[in-house]
Amino acid sequence: MTTTTGTPGATRAPGTIAGSLDFPLGEVLRDITRGGIAGAIAGVFVGGIGGRIVMRVAAIFHPEATGLLTENGNAIGDMTLGGTLFLLLFGVIFGMMAGGLWVIVSPWIPGRTSIRAILTASVAMLIGTPLVIIGGNPDFVILNHDARVVGLLVGLVGLIGLSTAFVDDWLERGLPHTARGERGPTVVYSIVTLLGLVLVLPFLLLIFLTSDEYDSPLRAGLALLLVGACTATWWGLRVRGRVSPPQRLVVTARGALLVAAVLGLLTALPHVSRAIGAPY
Repeated sequence: MTTTTGTPGATRAPGTIAGSLDFPLGEVLRDITRGGIAGAIAGVFVGGIGGRIVMRVAAIFHPEATGLLTENGNAIGDMTLGGTLFLLLFGVIFGMMAGGLWVIVSPWIPGRTSIRAILTASVAMLIGTPLVIIGGNPDFVILNHDARVVGLLVGLVGLIGLSTAFVDDWLERGLPHTARGERGPTVVYSIVTLLGLVLVLPFLLLIFLTSDEYDSPLRAGLALLLVGACTATWWGLRVRGRVSPPQRLVVTARGALLVAAVLGLLTALPHVSRAIGAPY
């Protein structure tokens, strides 16, 4: 299914805006809000619940590890309330990051919803894997460096990306558009956007630009920073009344996103290699 309303900044590649044009600032705020909510929903329901399922499957694969404590203090195989709440909290945090990243990169991912979802899943796995697979984590030793568990975790990251794209499309059809003189939606979208700027954006910058997990000669975060600059530029152009981005901006943003994906892969490979016990 493809979306025919809204802006190019969230549900399709950049193109002509077919939604509300009388209050472009409000529509930009709506796009940001929708992307953030989509990531949060996918993070909680896919990341949190999916993480619990992966850990249960890991215990089935390795019954000898049942009851052993993971690095975060949870017992492998035990379906405890505390462990479930921890994974749901992880899902919220991961979802906030997923939403923030989706807001930044979604204007530049082309295609119908299903194609965009597949592309988003690929980008998520390439860029997001070091967030869940840290090569030196002792949990992989406890699980005997099982490649199946590592594969499930990588797949979970991709599933969060896939789900975010589909949830975003669903929200696009449900969230009210903005209009001059109608303060309700605009106020809500403004508050959500402000919270994202204060709580999510600094966290993303900290993770991708300074964390050890993404330490490499050239960080993927630098390319993502360029993508974000392109997205912010496009928002500014939209507020000024432009309905389609300059081709040079599209090429720059998509090129930077491709570079970020390649750098993400190069960053993730050593982590995955150590996690499965292979030399790198």
